[in-house]
Amino acid sequence: LRLMKNLVWEYDALPHALIAGGTGGGKTYFLLTLIEALLHTNAVLYILDPKNADLADLGTVMGNVYHTKEEMIDCVNAFYEGMVQRSEEMKRHPNYKTGENYAYLGLPPCFLIFDEYVAFFEMLGTKESVSLLSQLKKIVMLGRQAGYFLIVACQRPDAKYFSDGIRDNFNFRVGLGRISELGYGMLFGSDVKKQFFQKRIKGRGYCDV
Repeated sequence: LRLMKNLVWEYDALPHALIAGGTGGGKTYFLLTLIEALLHTNAVLYILDPKNADLADLGTVMGNVYHTKEEMIDCVNAFYEGMVQRSEEMKRHPNYKTGENYAYLGLPPCFLIFDEYVAFFEMLGTKESVSLLSQLKKIVMLGRQAGYFLIVACQRPDAKYFSDGIRDNFNFRVGLGRISELGYGMLFGSDVKKQFFQKRIKGRGYCDV
């Protein structure tokens, strides 16, 4: 998926995207860029916007856009069930070969796109939160082969919203706008010894591919 002249996201090789940045840093703009690029492919998109803001407006021109708590929970559950069902169907496919993925069988990739991921979890009760995190963990661990991918945007990827090491399985990471040193550590790993320079340009940031 080409995002810039010299930036390509090979989502089959680097599954699942984590996008972090402060308010006004350009997260939503970057998500819209990803969505536009994906719309030029055969990908199936599911979009969740718990703040009912810019991404929710896409509901006027495309399907599978949700912003209420109940709709979003149903969407995550349906996305997970779709992944499980496709995995089973792939094994029964006459052209199935061990080690090959969904693309080998001519199936489209599916993307679950979250804006303000943390805001979504703050809507949930403890039981709902535990259940949803369990579903998302399975998608992150098992989705690549079946072509089911997560794209998650948040202000700061705190561990409590990415429990059981889920965060480590996001292989394409982007930091936009003003982020604290702690935030960069959460996003890129505390062992990264890079000096980050913050330019006041919307949508400008760092990407780990």
